[in-house]
Amino acid sequence: MAIGGTAFGDGLSGTISKKCDGCAGNLTFDASIGALVCHQCGRVYDAKSFEQTGSFALKFREKEYEEGEDVSAEDADKQEFVCDSCGAQIVTDKSTTATFCSFCGSPTLISRRLTRQFKPDMILPFKVTKEKAMSLYDEFLETADKVPNDFKSAKVRERIKGIYMPAWLVSADLKTDITASGMRHEDGIQACYDLTRVLKFGLADVPFSGSKKLGQRMLEAVEPFEMKDAVDFKTPFLQGFYAYKYDNLPEDMIDKIEDRFSDYGKDCGKRVWDGKYEISGDTYLTSMTGVNVKYCLVPVWFMCYEYEGLYYHFVVNGQTGEVCGRLPVKERLATKIINKFGKFTPAVLSALSSIALAVLFMAYIYARADAKIELFSVGFWFMMIYCIAIMFVITLPTVYIFFYKRYINKQLKKSSEKSPYELDKKPDVEQYFAYDSKIDLQKNDRFATAMAVTKVNENQSQVHFF
Repeated sequence: MAIGGTAFGDGLSGTISKKCDGCAGNLTFDASIGALVCHQCGRVYDAKSFEQTGSFALKFREKEYEEGEDVSAEDADKQEFVCDSCGAQIVTDKSTTATFCSFCGSPTLISRRLTRQFKPDMILPFKVTKEKAMSLYDEFLETADKVPNDFKSAKVRERIKGIYMPAWLVSADLKTDITASGMRHEDGIQACYDLTRVLKFGLADVPFSGSKKLGQRMLEAVEPFEMKDAVDFKTPFLQGFYAYKYDNLPEDMIDKIEDRFSDYGKDCGKRVWDGKYEISGDTYLTSMTGVNVKYCLVPVWFMCYEYEGLYYHFVVNGQTGEVCGRLPVKERLATKIINKFGKFTPAVLSALSSIALAVLFMAYIYARADAKIELFSVGFWFMMIYCIAIMFVITLPTVYIFFYKRYINKQLKKSSEKSPYELDKKPDVEQYFAYDSKIDLQKNDRFATAMAVTKVNENQSQVHFF
């Protein structure tokens, strides 16, 4: 058995001659989960026994309907719209019509019967109404200084549509191997320890986007979803809403799943330290076993609008009301100056206004018949600089008193604050703890070395190792 490949974290990944029992695809050893993975169907095998220990694949794969094949009774009351521009596939009940694509705004939608079975395992029903979503959109607009009027129009607000997005709910048992160097100081003795921890815990129903249209980053921004409210999928939940078909399978995003679970393993690993040691050189290596994937539809209110060749999205968690999105902002000239010069803005504005006033003053002097200063002479420049200095002394207090506190300071404070609707980080690991599984922590601290520092005199110290 030959193992080789490219580096992944602290381990190696490579292919071996053993084939997957499910699809006969090549197996790849993945050090990040400590197992063999079939990237063709997503099954996971133990590296020693070759027994299946989990799967990134769906239990039920929706099959394509062959031409001329009758649609199942369960799918007969559904219809499918396909966007002629971006290729998005929307499923809804037959009483709901679609007038434009929610993802690209194109009005060119083709209606057809379902070409693939539609069988999610579960669905998370909407709780946020469209009226509430529109209200959240109005609040979202207020976070920007200057939004194009197009975004405030009724036709844009009406674009907000309720959509059930495909999501893969991934559960797994995690083991995080932790190593670090610890130091303790007691009575002039500095002791060093080699610290080893093994943390075992489970995570349940961590969502990953099954749609390339709604990226994983945007889904994480409106998480978490309360999965305890999920129910078995039934067609009536689609009435008045759309559901997008998945176009991104879990076995195609194993790296993303591993990265997120590895981050969660590191977050939990950092919490095992009890304050007894000064920690340095800590490392965290997380492996996954018992991987299980469920197919769930999660509710979002979604709006996409094209403006000057760019697409802007607004997303609301249809269960909790969490919001994220992006808006085009056309900054005023004064705002650009404030953001560029910060607290020096009053001085910059005073200098600009002083130059302008000085030029006007010199023009007035030369407009007089008795002006005797030669244009652009030394005397002219001396007079100009003198005028600018006088004007600066006059305008600086005026700008500071009347504009700084009222506008500039307010703008500086606003620019330093993060918009509440920017893309948030993924939720903390506590949101996905499998509390019904055991959390186990094993400790193995080993004394390494120690030294004592003895003061000989004011200029010398003696170090003793033992």
